[in-house]
Amino acid sequence: MTDRTAALRAARRPAAALSALALVLGGLPGAALAQPLQDNAYTIDLFQGPILAPLRVTGIAGAYAGYAEGIEGMVANAAAPALREPFSMHWLEWDVAASISIPLELFENNDFDNSGDIDLDYSNFVYLTLGGQIQAGDFGVGVNAELQRYSLTDEVGAETTVVTGKYHFLGGVRVLGDALVLGAGARAVTLGLGAEQTDLTMAGISPELGVLVRPDWASYRLGATFRFPVNGGRLLGEGVVLDGQEVRRAGGLILPNEVVLPWELEVGLAVQVGPRPLNPAWIDPHVQERELREAIARRQAEREERRERELGGIDDPDERARRERVFATERARERADDARELAAGPAVLEAERRARYWNWPREHLLITAELLVTGAVSSGVSLERFLAQNQPGSERGSSAVGTSGAHVSFSPRFGIETEPIPGRLHTRFGSYYEPNRFGRLGSGSIGRQHFTFGADVRVLSTTFWGLAPDMAFKLQASMDLAPRYDSVSAGIGVWH
Repeated sequence: MTDRTAALRAARRPAAALSALALVLGGLPGAALAQPLQDNAYTIDLFQGPILAPLRVTGIAGAYAGYAEGIEGMVANAAAPALREPFSMHWLEWDVAASISIPLELFENNDFDNSGDIDLDYSNFVYLTLGGQIQAGDFGVGVNAELQRYSLTDEVGAETTVVTGKYHFLGGVRVLGDALVLGAGARAVTLGLGAEQTDLTMAGISPELGVLVRPDWASYRLGATFRFPVNGGRLLGEGVVLDGQEVRRAGGLILPNEVVLPWELEVGLAVQVGPRPLNPAWIDPHVQERELREAIARRQAEREERRERELGGIDDPDERARRERVFATERARERADDARELAAGPAVLEAERRARYWNWPREHLLITAELLVTGAVSSGVSLERFLAQNQPGSERGSSAVGTSGAHVSFSPRFGIETEPIPGRLHTRFGSYYEPNRFGRLGSGSIGRQHFTFGADVRVLSTTFWGLAPDMAFKLQASMDLAPRYDSVSAGIGVWH
C-alpha cells in the first residue's frame, strides 16, 4: 500500500484595478477582459497548482512521467499499467493501493490559492486514493481514483464543503519487447459542493494517451502523456434558484455555465546512474517455461537419436534385443526425471527470477525532469474565487470572469532519488515551479517555486504467521514547501 499526500490546487489573484486593465492575451481562449460575476456566463477552471499526487511522486516534485512505475505512475503517464517493474515475477500479476492522508500544517501561513494573503479558512482536509492494476503478459489495465475533501469556513461561521475527484481508467501494451509502452484510456472528474440547503454535483470524462520509451538495459527513459480537456457541464442538484435577472444561484453563489478541467501535456525524462539497472529486460515466465519444455524435448530427441545410432550398429539380434531392454529401462527413468523437472520448473524458474532481482546492487541515483503544460480556459474563474463570492472583499472583483486560465501555463519540474543506506533508507528531493494562472490579471505575473522532500525507511519484514510470502514494510514521509505554503504527509507501504 502506498500512501498519498495532497496539496490543494488552483490559484487566486486580487485587485479589481488590474482586472479592469487586463488585455486580451494573444488571442488565446479565456483572455477576455475580466469582469465581476454578474451572471452565469463563466467557467470554473479546475487547474491544479500545488502538486496533488502519491508520496513518491510528490517527493520528486511530480517529475514522474518519464519514470512511470507502479500504480502511482497512472497519475503521470497513461502507459503506466503495462510497464513491468523490476520485481515483476509472474505472467499474470495484480496490485492494489489505498491510502488516506491528512497533511500537517507546519506553520499558520498557508496560502493555498497563491493570492498573497490568507483570506479563507481551509480545514478538515482529507486526501483519499484507491488504485488497482492487472498485468497479463504484454498487456495491462488499471484504475486510479483520487478524492480530496475540504471545508471552507467564512468569518460568520458558514461552512461550504467541497469534494473533488480525479479518475483514470487506463489500458496499455508493451511492444518491441520492453522498448516501447503505449497506453490510452479516459480521465474523469467530479465536483461536489455542499452548503446550507445546497447540494450540487457535476461529472465529466475525456480521453488521454501516453507513451514510454525504455530500451532494455539502457540508463534512460522518455515519457509523455496528453490529456484532453474534461468538460463537466453545469453544477446540478438541490438548491438552484433563478433570481429576477434569470441568473442561476445556489447557496448565495452565482453558478457557472460549466466546469472544465483543462487539457494537459506532460513530457518527462528519467536517467539513472550507478550499478543498479534502470531498464532490466523483463523475463516472461511463459516464454521461460516454454524454453524449458523445448530444452527437455530436444534432450529427449537427442537421446533417442543416439540410441537409434547405437542399435543400428549392432548386427547380432540377441545383443540388439538386450540393448533395447536396457534402453527401455533408461527411457523410463529419464521420463520420470523429466516429468519431475517439468513439474518443479515453474517454481525453480521463479526463484531464479527473484534471486536475479534481489542480487542487483541497490546503489543508484535517479534523476528526473519534466514539463507540464496546462491549457487555457475561456472565461475562467478559479474554484477558490467561485467559493469566495460571499467573502468580504469579493465586491472588489475577487471573483472576476477571466481571472483564471487566460493563458497556457508551464510548470518545469526536477527530482532526485537515491538510496544512501542500501536496503534501509530511500530519499528524494525535488523542485517545481507553480505557474501564475492569471497572467496580467492578478497582483503579479510570477508564480512560486516549490521544494519537495521525501523518505522511505524500511522497518520490518513479516510473513503474517506464514499466511503470506515474506514482505518488507516501510514508513514514508513527504513534504512540499513554498512561499506561503507547506504540506507534510506520512504513510506506510511495501518495501521493494
